[in-house]
Amino acid sequence: MSSLRSRRLRLVVILWGLALTGCGGILSEAPKRQLYRLEPALAAPAPLPRVPVQLLVAVPIAPAGLDTSRIALSRTAVSLDYYFDAEWTDRAPLLAQTALVDAFEKSGAVAGVARDSAALRADLVLETELRDFEAVYDSPNAPPRASVGFTAKLIKIPERNILAQTTIARQATAAANEVPAVVRAFDEALGTAVDEVVRWAVTNTGLLRRRGAVHSRTRFVRVL
Repeated sequence: MSSLRSRRLRLVVILWGLALTGCGGILSEAPKRQLYRLEPALAAPAPLPRVPVQLLVAVPIAPAGLDTSRIALSRTAVSLDYYFDAEWTDRAPLLAQTALVDAFEKSGAVAGVARDSAALRADLVLETELRDFEAVYDSPNAPPRASVGFTAKLIKIPERNILAQTTIARQATAAANEVPAVVRAFDEALGTAVDEVVRWAVTNTGLLRRRGAVHSRTRFVRVL
């Protein structure tokens, strides 16, 4: 009787393993995804007032659905999904932070700019929230629109006073309904959005009124 039970148990284990294999490989490895880099199309630097401040750029806050390396898409006003076989080289907020730092550096409009993770003492911090970072489909087969939206705040250090805040949203339509074309649309939308953030920040009346009063350091000072 014990031998019969043992054979039945082995049979159940084998059948269970076959069932798992037949159900789409439940225990198989996660699908490999193509990695895509973001290279925002920054506009040629336009004449901007030079503000003698040191600026830190914080990592944008983002909702959980966008705080990921997956490339998000939206087919309805209340849904969020992801491309199956593609993802960014990093989490979307970190890509946005890099784009903002690069835009300020290329503008030459501030005395110095760095990520806030560098533990440097500065005059201002740019804090942002990533509200939109997805490909929006208006119809199932038409090319989507890359939608990028920020809320931004200029914070005076060390008082942590908000000097100014704004909301910026930009979109760009992909040339085709395929991931590489969607990525290029994100390059355009993000580039336009960060350019607008830079222009808003350095021409803001609240900041310009403080140009003469803000003490600019000749270099960043590392906080120990």
